[in-house]
Amino acid sequence: MTGSTMAPDVVPPTAFDSEQALLGAILHNNDALDRARDHVQPGDFFEPLHRHIFEVMIQRRDAGEAIDFGLMKAVLGNADLGGQTVGGYLAKLVSEAITVSGAASYARLIAQAARMRRVLETSQAAVAAMTDGSVRSPAEYAAYMIEALDEVASAGLSESARRVTLGQGVASVLARVDQTRMGKGIIGVPYGVPKLDTSTLGMRSGQFVVLAGRPAMGKTTVAIHIALTATRRNGAVGLISLEMNAEELSERVLSAVAYNPREWDQITYRAIAEARGLSDAAMARLRDATEACADIPLWIEQQTGLTLSQISARARQMKLKAERMGIPFAALIIDHIGLIRPSKRYSGNRVQEMTEISSGLKGLAKELGIPVLGLSQLNREVEKRQDKRPILSDLRESGSIEQDADVVLGLYRDAYYLEHKADRSDVEEDRLARCLNTLEIEILKQRSGPTIRIECFCDIACNVLAEAR
Repeated sequence: MTGSTMAPDVVPPTAFDSEQALLGAILHNNDALDRARDHVQPGDFFEPLHRHIFEVMIQRRDAGEAIDFGLMKAVLGNADLGGQTVGGYLAKLVSEAITVSGAASYARLIAQAARMRRVLETSQAAVAAMTDGSVRSPAEYAAYMIEALDEVASAGLSESARRVTLGQGVASVLARVDQTRMGKGIIGVPYGVPKLDTSTLGMRSGQFVVLAGRPAMGKTTVAIHIALTATRRNGAVGLISLEMNAEELSERVLSAVAYNPREWDQITYRAIAEARGLSDAAMARLRDATEACADIPLWIEQQTGLTLSQISARARQMKLKAERMGIPFAALIIDHIGLIRPSKRYSGNRVQEMTEISSGLKGLAKELGIPVLGLSQLNREVEKRQDKRPILSDLRESGSIEQDADVVLGLYRDAYYLEHKADRSDVEEDRLARCLNTLEIEILKQRSGPTIRIECFCDIACNVLAEAR
């Protein structure tokens, strides 16, 4: 009996004893199958005969029939059992059976061995591809490996997307309610704007949140503020920047961290980029800010033109990294979703492409059990209106994004339009002076909560956001 298709000089990882013990436990008590099948699939079994037995067991269980010795004898028939009789082999399975309560643990060992074999097979295939000349560059080789191993990496991350009973669901809610009432629970990842957090309960696990606005409305400023708040309170945050590189983003972060409302001369990120005009005092503040940022788990992915599958792979890697560090992976931020490179499936049909992307981001949030925040540009129809505050229909390809998003936040800065208006009247000059650092965040959509408008203090030049007093 063998399930190996690998090179003869390589011993593949197996969990042969666990396979036998699990099958024996199912024969002893059919309930063990129900506990095991959430963790292991027939294809995870190394031994082909065990794989076949497990498949038949699932079919019999789903049909509402008993799994017993008579069934197994019919399944095994004249199979090669290494010199053992069918009865003797079945007796061996039962004698080495585990308890029902241990079925899930053995199932996980079997699945883990299967994933290890997949890693080995992929590595061997990659080496073969390099030596036969079909892979021509390191980047091509790495892309092949990432794509091939993504399924393995994600296999252990889907607990949050698994089926649960109503009883389990409501018990989980009640436990969270008890923890929150005692001041121990966390409802959602905070935005860092108290009124917004109160109105939305924060960014909750599995939510797809859209932050929308026209250019220069402050999307990146708000996103960085949310990211810094989340890393300080909840854990690691991944920032997929499809527009700016890591240095540009870091300049904005430094400006925000170095900001001191008691100082009259703030350090803008433009001044940091220019560098020459910075005073010794400003440099001292920047060094303090750099030290403060050293241990902030904000991970920036700056590669442009990523596809949805590549973003998903990097997000899974970030979650695994956070788990190895012993901290939660709090949130994923994407700047911005309009720059995600679509697959070729709907080539040329932008609406279908965006539908695939937005539904994929919602699926990723559920899979990883984290909120995914996607920045989105509004279309130019906004500019044609007298009141340029955003509405849901202003979202580009809004049908799919509006449908998939759990929360949509619209950003608006009246100061931007006043600053760019020629021949301002005295009334408009006065209005500009009063709203120069005002940013409006409007909840345009929320599945379970109010839609309100919140005024914030926002120093765009320093990348600083705070709730207005």
